[in-house]
Amino acid sequence: MAPEAHTKSRRTSVRQVDGSRERKEFVRFPWAIYRDDPNWVPPLRTAANRQLDPARSPFFEHAEARLYLAWRDERPVGRIAAIVNHLHNSYHEDQRGFWGFFETENDAGTAGALLEAAAADLRDHGMAEMQGPFNPSVNAECGLLIEGFDSPPALMMPYNKPYYPRLVAEAGHEKEQDLLAYDARAEEFLQNEEVRSRLARLAKVVKRRHPDISVRPLDRKNYRPDVLALGRIFNAARENNWAYVPTTDAEMQEMARDMKQVVDPGLILIAEVKGEPAGCIIALPDLSPLLKKMNGRLLPFGWLHLLLGRKNIRRMRVFGAACLPAYRNLGVTALLFHQFTENAIRAGYESAEISWVAEDNTKSAETIIAAIQPTLYKRYRVYRRDL
Repeated sequence: MAPEAHTKSRRTSVRQVDGSRERKEFVRFPWAIYRDDPNWVPPLRTAANRQLDPARSPFFEHAEARLYLAWRDERPVGRIAAIVNHLHNSYHEDQRGFWGFFETENDAGTAGALLEAAAADLRDHGMAEMQGPFNPSVNAECGLLIEGFDSPPALMMPYNKPYYPRLVAEAGHEKEQDLLAYDARAEEFLQNEEVRSRLARLAKVVKRRHPDISVRPLDRKNYRPDVLALGRIFNAARENNWAYVPTTDAEMQEMARDMKQVVDPGLILIAEVKGEPAGCIIALPDLSPLLKKMNGRLLPFGWLHLLLGRKNIRRMRVFGAACLPAYRNLGVTALLFHQFTENAIRAGYESAEISWVAEDNTKSAETIIAAIQPTLYKRYRVYRRDL
């Protein structure tokens, strides 16, 4: 039966992944669910393996995860991970567990069994509440897509079948937070003369008042220190945001290493005050169309799709702008957006996804809407349940 079809609940066995063969089944399982879905973007299998490997992923320096597969008739029909993020719990002083990497056929029995297995695991490890999905944390992919199934996800954003939210809700999980993704087109954002003129005027005023503020692109020759500076700025700027957990230097370096060959330095800007990092804006070319062609494999021809297709990418994902609290009243963000817009126009970008913004972060959402007038086009949901 095709994964999209609704099946009558049958006996499902859920057990913890044991050994390399079952771990391989866990990583490969999404291909069984999405093989005919035109909007799914396969992850690179090498990256997926590394992300789940405690010996290679820096996430496991402060966290632990156990992987589970649902089986029926000796074939996998679903998967889930039970995650304890000790850094989250020490920072927030709570006992919150997480679930993630959730995939399932369209069957309430399978989904319920997977979520209950994660709940039992987290309860056994002292957790009082579970939230998810996080793959594996708030600093990576998180949330279930609940609106916007008509287009592929942007780079490093999740995707799932439309039936997933129903199955999770039927298993007794309720809304914790919605995460919003906005679509901005060149004519509304990059090429909008009113927006550009307003940014230019603001930038001129800021430069006159604060000549010691400068904006520069990411320096490839100074890559590691620049990446660490970006991580520290974002950590300081987001510490009051929903579900915030600091990104460690090791995690930031891992993300940067994965992106080094495809970053556009003109889309990653650092603002400095007297030579010291004060703010930044981070965007990446949206490589999702190339990843889809690669179908999870870098070899033998995946690298060629990446190499030849990179120059044709005209869409980007904007992760956001950040400014250290001490400099927020100086106009740093205005300077960043002005330079960012000019760089993006010169490079030929035609559209952008701005994501994600937590639904309760109304100030950020209002700022984005007022400045860019984008369209809210995707919504993701994080769920919770008491244990």
